[in-house]
Amino acid sequence: MPLALLFDLDGTLLDTFDQLLEAQNGALAEFGYPPLPAEELRPLVGIPLARQMEVLRGMRGPSVEAINEAYYRRFVALVEEEVRLYPGVRATLATLSSRPIGTMTTRRQTVAELMLRVAGIRPYFRAVVGGDEVARPKPEPELPRFAARAIGAPPSECVVVGDAPVDILAGRAAGMWTVAATYGYGDLHELRNAGPHAAISEFRQLPEVLEELETSA
Repeated sequence: MPLALLFDLDGTLLDTFDQLLEAQNGALAEFGYPPLPAEELRPLVGIPLARQMEVLRGMRGPSVEAINEAYYRRFVALVEEEVRLYPGVRATLATLSSRPIGTMTTRRQTVAELMLRVAGIRPYFRAVVGGDEVARPKPEPELPRFAARAIGAPPSECVVVGDAPVDILAGRAAGMWTVAATYGYGDLHELRNAGPHAAISEFRQLPEVLEELETSA
């Protein structure tokens, strides 16, 4: 039986790092805080901004909530202009379109919808699920489980595809298969330590990896 697919967005399907960094540093500057270097932010893409601020700056509380709102306002404006797909994403999704496909992203649901529409790949997705629809973010299993229900697939027949360690940890905790996208933003050492069932260095490799997982299943 073909496995269903649950995708992370940033760093997996969409190359948005420049937009993420610009939006986050613009929001920080708005409130008088210094910018984040790219190398500090990159390995934390995939976890909520509030957690990023706590890890990187020891910040929490109302000030972080205000920064988060400013960040989303700026990020949405940038996304409305352009969203870049990784090479091979559109053509590969077309070959996988008979499978149930959904998202498993930290992005707010409405922003995830916007990103997929601007990128021109929204029609391939049965459901678009955002991190604001569950109480506990990745690496907890709530988001992939919620996404599996949204696309109508049991967890044991789902594959989480993501570039961050939290994607793999969340998928494993939910009882799903996992594929690490090693071309994304996650730290490769931590990504491997998370224990993915398989890995891809290019998105176009995904169909072959899925066949191997289905043989194992």
